[in-house]
Amino acid sequence: MQHVGRFAVTLITVASIAATLLAIPASGQESSEDSSSASDREALTALYEATGGDDWGNSGGWLSDAPLDRWYGVTADDNDRVTRLSLPSNGLVGELPSEIGSLEYLEYLDLGNNDLVGELPAEIGSLVNLIELDLQNNRLERGIPAEIGSLSQLTVLDLKYNGLWGTIPAEIGQLGELRILDLRGNVLSGAIPAELGGLGELTHLTLRFNGLSGEIPAELGNLVSLGWLDLGNNRLSGAIPAEMGSLSNLTWLDFSNNGLSGAIPAELAGLARLRHLSLTGNNLTGEFPVWIGKLSDLRHLSLSANNLSGPITPWIGALSQLQELRLGHNELSATIPASLGLLRNLRVLGLEDNELSGEIPAELGGLSNLRELWLEDNRLSGSIPPELGNLVELENLRLQRNGLSGEIPAGLGLLANLEEIDLSDNWLSGDIPANLASMAGLRHLELHDNLLSGEIPSGIGSLRQLGVLNLSNNRLRGDIPSGIGSARQLEVLDLSNNRLSEKIPASVGDLSNLEYLDLRSNRLSGEIPASLAELDGLTHLLLRDNQLSGEIPIELGRLANLQWLDLSINFLSGEIPPELGQLSNLRALYLSYNQLSGELPPGLGDLTNLKHLMIRRNQLSGEIPAELGQLINLERLNLWANQLSGPIPAELGQLVNLTRLDLDGNQLSGELPAQLAGLTKLRELWLTGNQLTGEVPAWIGDFSDLRRLYLNNNQFTGGLPAELVALGQLIHLYLSGNQLTGCLPAVWETADLQGNDLDLLGLEFCEK
Repeated sequence: MQHVGRFAVTLITVASIAATLLAIPASGQESSEDSSSASDREALTALYEATGGDDWGNSGGWLSDAPLDRWYGVTADDNDRVTRLSLPSNGLVGELPSEIGSLEYLEYLDLGNNDLVGELPAEIGSLVNLIELDLQNNRLERGIPAEIGSLSQLTVLDLKYNGLWGTIPAEIGQLGELRILDLRGNVLSGAIPAELGGLGELTHLTLRFNGLSGEIPAELGNLVSLGWLDLGNNRLSGAIPAEMGSLSNLTWLDFSNNGLSGAIPAELAGLARLRHLSLTGNNLTGEFPVWIGKLSDLRHLSLSANNLSGPITPWIGALSQLQELRLGHNELSATIPASLGLLRNLRVLGLEDNELSGEIPAELGGLSNLRELWLEDNRLSGSIPPELGNLVELENLRLQRNGLSGEIPAGLGLLANLEEIDLSDNWLSGDIPANLASMAGLRHLELHDNLLSGEIPSGIGSLRQLGVLNLSNNRLRGDIPSGIGSARQLEVLDLSNNRLSEKIPASVGDLSNLEYLDLRSNRLSGEIPASLAELDGLTHLLLRDNQLSGEIPIELGRLANLQWLDLSINFLSGEIPPELGQLSNLRALYLSYNQLSGELPPGLGDLTNLKHLMIRRNQLSGEIPAELGQLINLERLNLWANQLSGPIPAELGQLVNLTRLDLDGNQLSGELPAQLAGLTKLRELWLTGNQLTGEVPAWIGDFSDLRRLYLNNNQFTGGLPAELVALGQLIHLYLSGNQLTGCLPAVWETADLQGNDLDLLGLEFCEK
């Protein structure tokens, strides 16, 4: 019994001690959990303070004593440990604090679409439980830390559209669980790490819009789970690896806008699930792939802007799902295959800028869903198929710069959705179909440089959306329809080089959006309508080579945006309106070959942006205004064949940008002012047929770029200055009809002058 008592006491003591010991760890564990939760709270507080939390879009609960999962955007577990932090588009501004790495239980971090700056802290690599990391659309910069390779659980790494630079860390290749890697829209450089080929679970790899260089690693062909591969818009070079053909799950392949070369590997024919293939904008060579018809699920095929050659395979007609086909800007030849007409889902067909020949297949008229048809800049011939009038969804038709002939099919006028028609630079003939004027949505109509005849459709003004109308360089006749003033959206109206007659309709002044008006080289008559002054957005007014008469309307001086005014080769009379001096944006003023009289307005000297002033072959009189010396940007001044008198103003020597000066055929007198020595950019100096006196100035020899020098038929006297031998660029030299003495420079005897009158001077060459 005594032994039993002792055993019981011992048992009670041990039990008491055990209970005490059991109580101690429980209390210690609770203290540890509180401490860890506090660490998370401190990390979040650091984030709040570093990124302007007071100004966030939503900061509900933050910095309060409430459990962390009551803080906006925070998810916590039962122990108040942060597992998810989601604050996208919430106005975070500033740098990510290093304390972010203390959130050891964090699985999802989404701070995308904010204004985070600075570097991605290396401590991010401590988040070993992280599954998704999304920092897209911020302003992070510097390199991607190598420590990110420690995130072994990561499935999504999205850093797109930041300012990250440097190389892609090879350590990313250690992320064996990664499904999505999106680094597009940064400034990353260097080679694509071959280690990325070890990411066996990867389904999306997007690296476009960076500065990556070198070759595409063949190891990427090991990414058997990959469905999306986009390396576009980098500086990659070399051949496309044949190993890409092993990516049997690929639906999207984009290597566009790089510097890839060589042929398109035939192994890509094995990508049976491919829906998008873009190799645009590289230096790929070889013939168009005949195997392309095997990619039966393809929706988008873009091989444009390469150096591909040969014919387009007729097997392309097997791509029955195809919606976009872009093959422009290559060297493709032969005819357009009729099998393209089988692609009934096609919306875009771009074959522009190749060497395709033959006729446009009538079968293209069966592409009932087609919206864009671009066949420009080829060698196509024959007529435009009437079947194109069946393309009821067509919005854009571009056939310019081919060798097409025949008439424009009237059926095109029935395409109600058409917004742009460009048939220019062909051999099209006949009338412009009248029903083109009924296409209410038309914005661009370009039929220039053809052989079109007949009249401009009278209903053209009903095209209320039309912004560009270019019918120039045809054989159109009749008048300009008065209703054209109703096309109020017109910005460009070019009817030049036709046979249009009658008056310019005053209604043109109603085209309030017009910027460019070109009616040159027609047979227009009557006066220039003063209503043109209402076109306050006009930058170009070109009326040269017509039969216009009357005076220049003073109202044109109100065209404050005008840059180019050409009224030359008409029958305009009267004086030059001083109001033209108000056109402060004018770069070119052409009034030549008219019957203008009176004096040159001094106010033209206010046109300080003027580069060309051409008023030759008129009946101007009086002196050249000294104010023209203010035209410091002037490059050409031509006052030839007027009745100007008096001395050449010394102020013209301030025109230091002048390359050609034509004052010939006037009645100018006196000596050449010494200030003209400043015109060192002159290439041509024409002073023929005046009454200039004195000696030929030695400073002309300083005009090192002078090609043409015309001093003949004046009253110059004395010998020729020796300095003229320095004119090494001279090809035309005319000095006769003066009173020159002495001898001619010996070097001129063997000079390669294309035109000269030295034999008329009666002077010997100086001895060498």
